[in-house]
Amino acid sequence: MKRHILAIAMTICVSLQAFAQTEVSTFKSGESTGATYYLPSTVLDITLEAMEITRTPGEFSAYANNYLHITDAISKEQKYWEISSVKIKQFGTPDPEKMYTIKLANGSTASNIQLTEDGILQAINTKVTEATTEVKSVPAKKRIDPKSYLTEEILQATSTAKMAELTSKEIYEIRASKLAITRGQADNMPKDGLSMQLVLGELTNQEQSLTSLFTGTCDTVKYTCNIRLTPTIESDTTKAVLFRFSRKLGILKNDDLAGAPIYYDFNNLSTVPTATDDAKKKKAPKKDGVFVNIPGKAAVKIYSPTEVYYEETLPFGQLGTTESLSKDFFNKNNATKVILNKATGAVISIEN
Repeated sequence: MKRHILAIAMTICVSLQAFAQTEVSTFKSGESTGATYYLPSTVLDITLEAMEITRTPGEFSAYANNYLHITDAISKEQKYWEISSVKIKQFGTPDPEKMYTIKLANGSTASNIQLTEDGILQAINTKVTEATTEVKSVPAKKRIDPKSYLTEEILQATSTAKMAELTSKEIYEIRASKLAITRGQADNMPKDGLSMQLVLGELTNQEQSLTSLFTGTCDTVKYTCNIRLTPTIESDTTKAVLFRFSRKLGILKNDDLAGAPIYYDFNNLSTVPTATDDAKKKKAPKKDGVFVNIPGKAAVKIYSPTEVYYEETLPFGQLGTTESLSKDFFNKNNATKVILNKATGAVISIEN
């Protein structure tokens, strides 16, 4: 299964010479005389994380209860999948129906705009610095072969039962040594705190490794995949199949009947009605100021018949309305700083 990595959008700055008054118009091919930008449609990036789990019985699992009083030792080989998490992030894609041009004239202070790499308006008269997160991979801890801790006496035992008995005695001796050190009663006490930690750490590794011969081992491999959805005003849906999941096969496509369905609901909570063509003409946006989104909201839920994996109310640029910031924000007396949410097109801050 391939991992899908969501790339962080780089940003670019466009600087224009200031002229007189800030005028914004719907983009027309061949007529652009200013800076052209988009407002975004909001996309859901759904990250699914699953684990493939392998449970392997230990060599002495049949004697776990007799010698170590362990009642839940793994008794048979098992391999199965579990969903570990479902996470959602939002990002914006350029909405072709919301493409505008900022025309600048003498005296305008809207002389610097910042766009994302794909042309979404992100800031005016200021700059947004993208936060970068360094992802550090933690190497998996290598499992020590428990047989490397078996003594000569154990290895020369003539039966599995005898080997199990001698190994259990070795485990009890290790526990006694740890207890003596922590109580300060050991014959050869470590010289300082650091030495004590190192000795106790090594004894713990030996104990856990030898105990695994009785309890068995459990190995997990993590897998990640992504699903992207771009809802529209007509996207209301209930109990739609997002993907399928099998305890034997893991995450599957939504049409693969080898797995059980995992559903999603999308409930548009916006009360804004869909405009007719005539209404759109009557409510055409003014050709001044700067256009921004007033996002609508939708309830998103991802679930199975027995478990809810995600449930949240989220904003979506395409579910709301488009309004304009007054051109007075950008006249010769105002150098207003505006920051927009690049996922929804909503105003994050306005600073005069």
